[in-house]
Amino acid sequence: MITKVQEIKSEGIEHERNLVNSLKKRGYVAGRLQSSGVSLPDVIAGDGESIFVFEVKSTATSNIKIYKNQIWTLKKFAYNFKAKPYIAVYFTGRMMDFLFIKPRDLKEYEKMFTIDYNTACLKGKDLGEIISKELQKRLI
Repeated sequence: MITKVQEIKSEGIEHERNLVNSLKKRGYVAGRLQSSGVSLPDVIAGDGESIFVFEVKSTATSNIKIYKNQIWTLKKFAYNFKAKPYIAVYFTGRMMDFLFIKPRDLKEYEKMFTIDYNTACLKGKDLGEIISKELQKRLI
């Protein structure tokens, strides 16, 4: 019998795979980092000029919580690879795709960072927006 923790982990992996597939459809080489969690971000993608790293989070509630060490790991990894760090948030049951949030848009608490659904909708970008922004930079 699958436990609740295993179900949550399986759902998270499925969201990571969906993001990887979306990136591949847009011409990026992308993959899940198998030991993701505290030591690595979840997904990395690049096209030879732009590199992105993603921490993928999903929830059925209206608030996403992320441990501080996961955000620090994401930012450090991005810095070392000269990549753009994003949190890919997915609100289950909201009839929408991922929203991509910059770490600076998270609200900081003692042990966690959070972002609520409304703030994510206001500050988040869709995948097409972050990719087209990178393509526009190349033209300048």
